[in-house]
Amino acid sequence: MSLYTLRALNCRKLAEYFLHLIWPSSCEICGKIGENPCDSCRAEIRRREIEAARARGFDRVFTKDIITRHLENVTVYSALFHHDMSVKKVIHMFKEEGRKEIGHPLGVCMAKSFGETEADYIMPAPLRMNSERMYNQTLELAKGMCDYWGVELLDVSERTRERPHQMSLSARDRKNNIAPDDFRFTKDIHGLRVALVDDVCTTGYTLIAFAEACRLAGAEVICAYTLSSTDK
Repeated sequence: MSLYTLRALNCRKLAEYFLHLIWPSSCEICGKIGENPCDSCRAEIRRREIEAARARGFDRVFTKDIITRHLENVTVYSALFHHDMSVKKVIHMFKEEGRKEIGHPLGVCMAKSFGETEADYIMPAPLRMNSERMYNQTLELAKGMCDYWGVELLDVSERTRERPHQMSLSARDRKNNIAPDDFRFTKDIHGLRVALVDDVCTTGYTLIAFAEACRLAGAEVICAYTLSSTDK
């Protein structure tokens, strides 16, 4: 490389430096001053690509047949029938084998199955207080749904008391095991149009109580979405 070329490159870098001081570039994703995209966003994009690659093929268990259940105070749309063996395998991997990374692509597949949403916010059901799981699987699903639909994630709910796991109880005991005051909200949700998200709908009592808690807090519950349902 000639001396003239080196000088030209140094002058260009110097010009870019001063130009950045006057009109600093920023990341189009997060707005951080610096490169576009910034290192953290570039890493996040790569992470999502890896997640999608790992989950490749899971979308084959999804069909266009949406399961609709009208509960006491909320309509629940489920993307999959829980008793299908391929569905059980995917859910077991996600919930019991700690495969947190497949939650986002599963959420994207859910949103694609449902088509569109009328809600302005997606609110995942909170994890049980005595849960041994290290992550909220419902939150991971909601993230994928929000990214696909372009709506805002509203992770502002939490449990107020410990309860036995619903799966360990009879249908009658499940109904009495949960109530609207089992949920509280860390931010004001009054006037917001929300859609609730849970992983599996069995008796639906958790979603019934969660929906009522949201209404008592002033939110408008549009519907609820779940990955699977035990009934049609």
